[in-house]
Amino acid sequence: MTNLTLTATTALTQFIHKTQRSDIPAAVAKRGVQAIIDGLACMLAGAASDVGEVLQKWSAHSGAGEEATIVGASGRTSAPVAPLVNGSAGHALDYDDTQLSSKPDRAHGLLTHPTIPPLAAALAVSDLKKISAAEFLTDFVVGVEVSCTVAEAMDPDHYLRGFHSTDTIGVFGATATACKLLGLSEDEIRAALGIAASQPTGIRANFGTMMKPFHAGRAAENGLVAAQLASHGYSGDPNALDGRWGYLQVAGGPRSEPDWIISKLGNPYSLVDPGVSIKPYPCGSLEHPTMDTFLDMVLAEDLQPDQVKKITVRAGSNILDPLRYARPKTELEAKFSLPFSLAVLLLKRRAGLAEFQDEVVNAPDVREHMELVELIRDQEIEDKGFDRMRSRIEIELKDGRTLAQDADVSRGSPDRPMSTEDIFTKFDECARESLNADQRQACVEHLRDFEALDDMGVLLSAMAG
Repeated sequence: MTNLTLTATTALTQFIHKTQRSDIPAAVAKRGVQAIIDGLACMLAGAASDVGEVLQKWSAHSGAGEEATIVGASGRTSAPVAPLVNGSAGHALDYDDTQLSSKPDRAHGLLTHPTIPPLAAALAVSDLKKISAAEFLTDFVVGVEVSCTVAEAMDPDHYLRGFHSTDTIGVFGATATACKLLGLSEDEIRAALGIAASQPTGIRANFGTMMKPFHAGRAAENGLVAAQLASHGYSGDPNALDGRWGYLQVAGGPRSEPDWIISKLGNPYSLVDPGVSIKPYPCGSLEHPTMDTFLDMVLAEDLQPDQVKKITVRAGSNILDPLRYARPKTELEAKFSLPFSLAVLLLKRRAGLAEFQDEVVNAPDVREHMELVELIRDQEIEDKGFDRMRSRIEIELKDGRTLAQDADVSRGSPDRPMSTEDIFTKFDECARESLNADQRQACVEHLRDFEALDDMGVLLSAMAG
């Protein structure tokens, strides 16, 4: 390999190429398996969504081929198209996990979905060649680590200007995983990173539309294509993330930190420090601490809807700006609406797949209770930084009492983690959207002893709807 000065691109290349299963600590491997179970659950649920069904129809009519599995569906497609379909399905319901931030100023780290792009790319490669679950897990963990590390190296302005990092950064995680599973050399990995750096374009204007989940699918597709092109000799700039015209500077900005990549990769792994949050609700992660704390308050006081006069949420711009739908009209918009989430929690005391439906969003009682919710930008909360999703909830009751509580933690986060059994409960909820009872049971049996599986194709067969 050419002897080049250590750069961010070089550090990524070497980490991708050299990392083996023995390099991954047990705690990281455990979290990796949990992330895979959760990601597959989200794909199975998303396969039955409008996003999933439209992409399946498009794939069938495009004549893309039949070499790869479409999770949760009976059809097959080509290897490059499968990550687009499966990755979009995995993010369709906004139920997939989210990255946490290591540094207070890296707020966008709270909004990167690290699992779906590398997972979707890895599934497609598993249809092309026999891959053991142990190898799959190793290469998936590498992809997640690459995504999370690049995300935190970027100038936070990247996200604040309107880029959606699940696409613009997830592509590097998908590329990393695909490169490892395809057995690329260091020079080929370097080329793949250069190819990947010229592809992502996701923008936050599409939040609340079908295009937001498409970003995750496109990142997975672009990552696999980059790896496949590099394996055939296609080239890109050998230091595509670095320098004046490199990705970190162009897409990020002057506060991007290539040295963070050089020092941080796997030291420690982001899956355990600061950790990744598994979602308890199928909506934007920025809502979850507020939702969980509100639900705790409702249950503790056994509040009934007719007792509540007003609900006030005070928060910073990191929460209120993205959650921009005050009165959503569709379930996609409702995923970015605190008034809807709190109204449905008050009325039904849950907010799962059954609640995030168009008919629920437009139900008269839900719309009536959305009117009780007021959102206020709070400068004191803003000044505390964006390393946590902070809010303050005040519930004014008709009897004159006011209940108040601060929120910054939700179930599924490292501070309030889900157990493996909790994740399997979520898997069952999601899998019911696409699989029958026998298929669900087969999937669970394979996933409970994941690393013992010597061919990922067996699991993929069980996940075909």
